[in-house]
Amino acid sequence: MDVTLMKVDDVKPYEGNPRVNDPAVDAVAASLREFGFRQPIVVDEAGVIIVGHTRWKAAKKLGLAKVPVHVAKDLSPEQAKAYRLADNQTNTLAEWDYELLPIELKDLQAADFDLDLLGFDTEALAQLLDGRVQEGLTDPDEVPAPPDEAVTRPGDLYILGQHRLLCGDSGKPEDVDRLLDGQPVHLVNTDPPYNVKVASRSNNAIAATGDRPIGQQGMDMAIRGKTHATDKKLRAKDRPLVNDFVSDEEFARLLRAWFGNIQRVLEPGHSAYIWGGYSNIWNYPNALRESGLYFSQMIIWVKEHPVLTRKDFMGNHEWCQPPDTSVLTPCGSASIASLRNGDRVVSFSTRSSAVVGLRHGMEVMTTRRDYRGPLYGVVVGDRSSWCTDGHVWSVKMTPRASDVWCVYLMQRGAWWRVGSAKLRGTWGFGVKQRLSTEGGEAAWVLSIHPTKGDAAVAEQIVSTTYGIPTTFWRESPSSQRSDAQIRSIYEVLDPDQLERGARQALADHHRDVLYPFLRRGRTRAKHGCRVPLQVRACNLLPDVMAVPVPRDGQRFEWVPIRAVDVQSYAGPVHSMAVDKHRHYIADGIVTHNCFYSWREGAAHRFFGPANVTDVWSVKKVNPQSMVHLTEKPVELAVRAIQYSSQTGENVLDLFGGSGSTLIGCEQTGRRAFLMEIDPLYADVIVQRWEKFTGRKAERICSSEPQSAAKQSQED
Repeated sequence: MDVTLMKVDDVKPYEGNPRVNDPAVDAVAASLREFGFRQPIVVDEAGVIIVGHTRWKAAKKLGLAKVPVHVAKDLSPEQAKAYRLADNQTNTLAEWDYELLPIELKDLQAADFDLDLLGFDTEALAQLLDGRVQEGLTDPDEVPAPPDEAVTRPGDLYILGQHRLLCGDSGKPEDVDRLLDGQPVHLVNTDPPYNVKVASRSNNAIAATGDRPIGQQGMDMAIRGKTHATDKKLRAKDRPLVNDFVSDEEFARLLRAWFGNIQRVLEPGHSAYIWGGYSNIWNYPNALRESGLYFSQMIIWVKEHPVLTRKDFMGNHEWCQPPDTSVLTPCGSASIASLRNGDRVVSFSTRSSAVVGLRHGMEVMTTRRDYRGPLYGVVVGDRSSWCTDGHVWSVKMTPRASDVWCVYLMQRGAWWRVGSAKLRGTWGFGVKQRLSTEGGEAAWVLSIHPTKGDAAVAEQIVSTTYGIPTTFWRESPSSQRSDAQIRSIYEVLDPDQLERGARQALADHHRDVLYPFLRRGRTRAKHGCRVPLQVRACNLLPDVMAVPVPRDGQRFEWVPIRAVDVQSYAGPVHSMAVDKHRHYIADGIVTHNCFYSWREGAAHRFFGPANVTDVWSVKKVNPQSMVHLTEKPVELAVRAIQYSSQTGENVLDLFGGSGSTLIGCEQTGRRAFLMEIDPLYADVIVQRWEKFTGRKAERICSSEPQSAAKQSQED
């Protein structure tokens, strides 16, 4: 076969090429850059491409002057046309051997090869590399007995390899923050108390209660008569669970505190598996909704049978746009209310920077509900689209973002303050730097101003109107106050009144307290004008943010937002889950999915096999060997972890119990963050991990400074 070099501009694409290849150009360009041109482009005698359109586009993208070509002089026009189709179609007939493919990928990973060059997307690579769970030195469900006296004290922190355990209260934000140490949470798998009065019915437990039996112990005493302890030692599982014997009102308060902390730290669009019992499940939906978590559906654990099944269970969405929203489909425009599951719409790929699905569309799932609240009208050029406050948009910062100043509201615990800063400087968002230097937890941008002076005036107006200080929170030359003086300011303020003022300021500026613009430790340190970021509708900023707007064919351009209008609304709203690319085109503007989510605000991620049922058949732990009253098999944790997180991500369990989530994370290569309020069970978790791994945990006593914990992780 003769191969010659031809000027890239002399090679001509075939105008009738039926293959849509733009999404593959970046990957092929990366491959050419790494491996070189190993396959020539096949052209006819006129230089028109028969095979190799994607390689030609990638070569032009790389700026290559010449490309290797083979001129197929012996093919008739009909044969060239047939070869063009056959080359593409025959590629689709081959399949991967999924036993061998992960082995090859892991070999490359072990050699530190850049797997992004292979063309697999991030999620596909994570699934292929996840593999089977790792075995330990003991059975994963083996739980050691607790010591006679607890070694752990409340406030103690343990570093267990790459995992962390804190003996603390999951309802306290400060304990959760200390546990996480600024790390993001990609998945929650947790088993809170059910408030169903679970009491051990052993002789030891009944004897320990004396004349005040709890739960079903009274019935046992009536049947058996007076009970004597079998052993002198009161086992951990003989004691009632903390927070499992409270009033309905107190339990509702606890749920709001626990779920509120989950909502506060869980990444948008990421899942929370929260185990519960039927007798108390009525408490969950309201508490989840009040905490800003979306209750998707119930997964049922069948304990009697070890049979595994494979059906789809993640099938719910958030509700985002009113029924008259016009959605672009391959057949034209259709109202979002008219679309049904399985219909197809035109989408947008941020990876390929192109409108996709113009011919065949991307499959969607839809749902609706009644909604009462604000709608945000996003005006871009002569187009506008309406959505709920939590709806997510993919935006880029415009060059003007570097010229303007902003007034922001920042929160740290019960402290609030208002300030002004450059919106975006050399090192990213100015407010992001303030969060870092002052230890703030969250910030909202209230308004944008052309000059520093204008922002300073607006800052003072907000401070005076809502009674919020402008004081810096860290002693510095710019604050002109000592730490003691800063604390004294907040000591004379009523924290409830301060919070009311802050919430009113947010409402008056059409912001939502549940949706900060930035969070410490959970927002990229630097955002330029090139990389898109996801922003909720209530945080969109006109003139300094741009959204994608389709033009001709696959082309689009980033157009600045001209205005964001807000109006009250009561009526149905709809959500749409777009397959793969997670975007659709609403009223002529590209917008992001809001679907499959447990915490509202971004596309939910699911990495499990196709068609997993919402009924999980996993054999329960033998009750005779249980150390904890509500002990769960590790396989339940492993399923949730592998279905809804990727290798190396962080998993939070606010109710560590006997440590099943920790062992599941150890087996699957995730980092576990566990909270356990009972010191005896904290001891159990530590011992279980040490026996499973053969390593020693590091204990950081409650009296030691937090920096010690951070140093332990770094070491």
